[in-house]
Amino acid sequence: MSYHNSTLMESLTVGEANEQLSQLIDKLEVINFLLSSLEELMQRTPFILESLSSEVIRFREKFRESEDGMKGILQLIYTAIDVLGKENISKALNGVLEAYKEVKEHDYRTSITGIVRAMTDPDIQRALAFVLLAFKNIGSSMR
Repeated sequence: MSYHNSTLMESLTVGEANEQLSQLIDKLEVINFLLSSLEELMQRTPFILESLSSEVIRFREKFRESEDGMKGILQLIYTAIDVLGKENISKALNGVLEAYKEVKEHDYRTSITGIVRAMTDPDIQRALAFVLLAFKNIGSSMR
C-alpha cells in the first residue's frame, strides 16, 4: 500500500472504513460487468475494425459507381438541353403534344391491323426507328 493510501486508512474511523468497503462491495458486480465488457470489446476489436474497414471499402465502391452514374445522367441532361434547343426537336415535341390532345379528345383507338397499315407511312417509320434506337441506347447504357 502506498503512503497516501495508508494515511487515508489511518484517518478513517472503523465505521467509515466499513462503510467504504460496503459501498465497494455493492459496486463490485457493476465493476466486474464493466471489466468483462471491456475485455470482450478488446477481444472483438480486430473483427469490428475489419468489418468497419470492409464497409468503408464497399461504401467507396458504391460512391464511385453512383458518381459514374451521376456523370452519365448529367451528360444526358446536357445533351437533352442541347438537342431541345434545336428546331426539329421543338417541332417533334409539339407534334407529340398535339397527337396527345387529339387522341384524348377523340378517344382514338387502333388494332394490330391498324398498326400494320400505319407502318407503310414514312413518318411512322421514321418515328418508330427513332424510338427503337432510343430504347437500344438506353438498354446498352444499363449494362
